[in-house]
Amino acid sequence: MQVLKRLFFLLTPYWNVLLISAVLLIGRAALELVPPLFQKAIVDEIVTSRHLAYIGVLIACLVGVYALQQLVSIGDNYIRHALGEKFIFDLRVRLYAYLQRMSLSFFERTSTGDLMSRVTNDLSALEHFVTHGSALTAVDLLRLVGGSIVLFVLEPRLAAIVMIPVPILALAFRHYNTKIRPVYRRVRARLGDINAKLQDNLSGIRVIQAFAREDLEKERFAAESESYYRARVKGIRYWSTFFPAIRFLGSMATVVVLGVGAIMVMRGEMSLGTLVAFLAYITSFYEPINRLTEVDNIFQEAIAAGERIFELLDETTDVKDVPDAVDLPVIKGKMAFDQVYFRYGSGDKVLYDISFHITPGEMVALVGPSGAGKTSIANLICRFYDPIQGTVSIDEHDLRKVKLDTLRSQVTVVLQDSFLFNNTVAENLLYGKPDATDEELIAAAKAANAHGFITELPHGYDTEVGERGVKLSGGQKQRLALARAILADPRILILDEATSSVDAEAEYLIQQALEKVLKGRTALVIAHRLSTIRNADKIIVLDQGRIVEKGNHQELMQRSGLYSQLYNRQMQLTTVSEPIVG
Repeated sequence: MQVLKRLFFLLTPYWNVLLISAVLLIGRAALELVPPLFQKAIVDEIVTSRHLAYIGVLIACLVGVYALQQLVSIGDNYIRHALGEKFIFDLRVRLYAYLQRMSLSFFERTSTGDLMSRVTNDLSALEHFVTHGSALTAVDLLRLVGGSIVLFVLEPRLAAIVMIPVPILALAFRHYNTKIRPVYRRVRARLGDINAKLQDNLSGIRVIQAFAREDLEKERFAAESESYYRARVKGIRYWSTFFPAIRFLGSMATVVVLGVGAIMVMRGEMSLGTLVAFLAYITSFYEPINRLTEVDNIFQEAIAAGERIFELLDETTDVKDVPDAVDLPVIKGKMAFDQVYFRYGSGDKVLYDISFHITPGEMVALVGPSGAGKTSIANLICRFYDPIQGTVSIDEHDLRKVKLDTLRSQVTVVLQDSFLFNNTVAENLLYGKPDATDEELIAAAKAANAHGFITELPHGYDTEVGERGVKLSGGQKQRLALARAILADPRILILDEATSSVDAEAEYLIQQALEKVLKGRTALVIAHRLSTIRNADKIIVLDQGRIVEKGNHQELMQRSGLYSQLYNRQMQLTTVSEPIVG
């Protein structure tokens, strides 16, 4: 019931529309109780008495009631469904905005497919609840109450017979709900698993095809789908037997009323018109009960979907603005780590006692073996995560005390695996500065040595790059990512192994671009190829989460420490890999 309360609470902003809908629902329920009274009058006053004077008036009134019913239904259906669409639209946008604010740790432990299922499939179940479940429940409850009153007014003895199955139905409902609710929870969860598997496989289709694992993945997807299928069939088994049983009870009550009523009419204890009206009202009484059993199905699906939606909305982000957070002013680019310790989630520490300073305009390189903690430092500067101890500051502002948007608008990261949206080249570049002019756009592309290849594309800057930039080479994607960063004009630029996955020619072009771009900016470069950072103002060497060396290239080579070992090893490998000419 807690989930239903929260669902109804979400509807409170739409109280004015709900009020109009409620009036229409009451009118609809009241109008549905009127026709049997005219049927009674026609049978008793016209058919039985053979008096035709008022038949035209009664028929006209009956037609008018039916016409009014349909007019009310038109208004009710339109308002209800428009409300449902508006409710889901607002909730979907709210969910998306909420997800945008979640920290990276949340996305690392939650599958993308499952999130997609919650924002699409689960919301669809809630839309069905708003447009059909809640409204139909309201009108059917009104019909039940009104029908009960009319039945007792017409003939209390027959009305008592009609009420006999009600306690049985109530107990049956309770038992059914205890059985079906966990089934629907499993159905929603299995559907999320299917979406997660589908998203994972489609994203990794190149790897699947490269290793010829299509049959294996087909079997795995079939296994996920079978789990969903079995959960659905179990639910179908419950409601396909439950609902007919409920209808059978109602039918038996109708049979008894017909038999007893016929005897009462023959004895003169009740008019034929009253029996006709009574039978019509039994339909008005049991039809809502039968429909409530089906509506209950909608409620159970909505509860299962609502639990997953609220589970998402109840998630708290690890990284967020503190209540007294301040705007980070335009920065000069001074950075400092002061005795910083860090771990991902509840895992082991990955950074230990990290302390260093970067002056404005300085280029600092982070080097070390894989897993040394280089990317973790970059993540802390962008405040994708917070340290568990120590302080990360920019221009002497503790990053935990400034607003995230004012920090990230002045810090830009170019990653090793640069993400491009399935859009045009221009729209991907404009992500760095949406209001940039064409001149600024082209200038940024030229600075990144990207303008040349862009103009050679089929439609130039209007060329679609495909999902994740699949239509471009690795070097082209990296230069677009660099151009996007240049267009954003950040005071601090972080390059996370931006040239490690490209060929020598692309690396040369990117290095040329970087020499122009980094002038006057504070830059933190995470380097895989040490030859690319020999001119860095400072090199920080990391090993197993600790700083083991600091200095420029010449100083570190003279010390014969870890840096010189890594550098000499790379030079040897480069020499060995050079082709023999002759």
